[in-house]
Amino acid sequence: MRLFDASAIVNLAKRGKVRAFLNGATLDLAIYETLNALWKEVNLLKKIDENTAIEFAEIIGKAMGAMEIFSVRGLEKEVLEFACKNRITFYDASYVFIAMKNGFGLVTDDNKLESIASNYVKVFKSFEL
Repeated sequence: MRLFDASAIVNLAKRGKVRAFLNGATLDLAIYETLNALWKEVNLLKKIDENTAIEFAEIIGKAMGAMEIFSVRGLEKEVLEFACKNRITFYDASYVFIAMKNGFGLVTDDNKLESIASNYVKVFKSFEL
């Protein structure tokens, strides 16, 4: 199974590659991160208009409905230790830690996360799927 981070979810949804999410997983925090990324593209970066963002949000919602959703609840201490050890955010550490714990590959388009995660799990870019 593959665990998708928010960057990969947004990029796959924007390309209409929803089949990539079949038999996939993500974290409960991904919905917040993905929708915040869309908000940023509308309001700060001016890359897409609001209607397009809403269409992508609907695709993301459906995709996440098809994936298994994991949480770091109960693992906060271990994830924070992992984040500090690797000098990455708690958000990023959550994806790597859950992928490690469950033997999943990690799908990310975040280059910094990829460089850290590749020391622990198999990493894929969304364009490879």
